[in-house]
Amino acid sequence: MRTHTQQASRSHSMDRMMLETLKRQGAQTMEGLSSLTGIGWAQVFLSVDRLSRIGKVSLTPVRPCE
Repeated sequence: MRTHTQQASRSHSMDRMMLETLKRQGAQTMEGLSSLTGIGWAQVFLSVDRLSRIGKVSLTPVRPCE
């Protein structure tokens, strides 16, 4: 079982990876971030959600259905 500190540390490193990927590659879809980082879609979603809530990233629809 993971401790809260281990989970927070993992989340922090994942968020850092998302930001570094976005800085290098530019705007991406959730699927694109998942492919570029090798992280599952659900984890990418959680990381992007955390980052958007603190104003580090912003979400914009690419097409009306996305």
